[in-house]
Amino acid sequence: MGNNSIGDVLTIPHFELLNLDKTTKNNIEKVILVMKYNGNIPVTCPNCGEKLYKHGERTISFIDTTLLGSPAEAEISFPRRRCKKCGTIWRPDIQDVDEGHYVTNRAFAKIANSSIKQSFEDVAKEYGIVPTTAKNIFVNYIRKKGDVLRFQTPAFIGLDEIKIKKLGEVTVITDLEHKTLYDMTLGRNQKTLTEYFTNMPNPERVIWVCTDMYRPFEKTIKEALPNARWVIDHYHLVAYANLAMDAVRKEIQKGLSDKERISTKKGLAYTLRTRKSKMTPEEAARIKECRNSEKLNKLAIAFDLKEDFFNIYDENRTSKENAQKAFSDWEKSIPADYIFEPFRTLAKTVHNFYEQIFNYWDCPIAITNGFTECTNRIIRENSVRGRGSSFEVLRGRTLFRKANLQALETSGMLLGPSIPKKGPVFHFEEIKGIEDETVEDESTYYDSFSYDPFAGLKAWEDYDPETGEIFDDGISKLESYEDDLPFI
Repeated sequence: MGNNSIGDVLTIPHFELLNLDKTTKNNIEKVILVMKYNGNIPVTCPNCGEKLYKHGERTISFIDTTLLGSPAEAEISFPRRRCKKCGTIWRPDIQDVDEGHYVTNRAFAKIANSSIKQSFEDVAKEYGIVPTTAKNIFVNYIRKKGDVLRFQTPAFIGLDEIKIKKLGEVTVITDLEHKTLYDMTLGRNQKTLTEYFTNMPNPERVIWVCTDMYRPFEKTIKEALPNARWVIDHYHLVAYANLAMDAVRKEIQKGLSDKERISTKKGLAYTLRTRKSKMTPEEAARIKECRNSEKLNKLAIAFDLKEDFFNIYDENRTSKENAQKAFSDWEKSIPADYIFEPFRTLAKTVHNFYEQIFNYWDCPIAITNGFTECTNRIIRENSVRGRGSSFEVLRGRTLFRKANLQALETSGMLLGPSIPKKGPVFHFEEIKGIEDETVEDESTYYDSFSYDPFAGLKAWEDYDPETGEIFDDGISKLESYEDDLPFI
């Protein structure tokens, strides 16, 4: 893009290229295209028919795409004519130019497209403009899409929140069936979400909503999504089993010597979180050592309780009845010893959300919020790249990723033309003549339960065990941890 050949020189109907040269302008080396109008000039006023008189000549500079490796500007000169009777001033139309931003249409498209993945500072440097101009072009671009296409309301929705500095909580809404981002909205409280989904086009299309254990979701779904059922994301739930196991480990460590405590914390903490099926022989041997240790045998029991809880899902993927029985058996297997109280608290949490948890087995797809978690990573990256930018910019950069739009188009979830109505309507316009951006597979899905979205949380301190709600401090810790995950 930055090394266009002379064959890519700007052509505008009725304007001829007089000169092309490199020069320094405002301390920036630029390619200047000098162009002059060579079309017809009217003799009579187009308004009243009276004679037109010369009214000088004007030159306007427009930002163009990079040329010969440098930012480019087009200096376009044209005559003007004036009617003495009615005051009409004639000047030629300059096609393929956005005069509102003093930029050619092709540069407008490329600047807007580049701003999706690059910072405004980097885009501005490439085109020899100021960052504010790049931002204004991008904002104008995403606003113009309202007349092009809109998104179909998904049948399977994923909801999750992410905290963005200076913006606060942002609710992320995904189409879990087609693995696409549907929307983002500021706020997470019940009023905000209920209003949002009430104004959503065709809310009756939504039949499943997958979330964490945030109780206000329940009323929102009932009031705004009449055909939807709520299912708890099982990745959030099984992560609590790891938290319970960590709580047991920390309690056991209190009775160990300093050397033993350090060894247990550094050597066993990770191993205990590893699924049994994915352990190395060395890791399996460490668990066996715990079973044979008078001081650590309860840690092995906690490990088994964690594994058995995961297996409620792993070993009963098709039978709700079997899964419910497996949970009942698991609950009964918790030893009476006080040290296993965190697991009893986990069981209580399951009972508090029993219907929503076991709705998982009624859903016609293997519904999880895995894709939503992946999308959150992209949102964080966009936020860092555009630190201090508005919510509108962050939302536009995330919604208009080419990978997201291509997935929507392939799945038939792009609709058009758009209709003027209140609610979330989002759009995209194909930019002709622009090389495809390199797109990684953003739909990568993590497998089994090796993913622990709650790693690093302090058991029973960073979340409410009664409701399963994660406190603000806990959310911040989770986001920090997820930044290092290799699969997102």
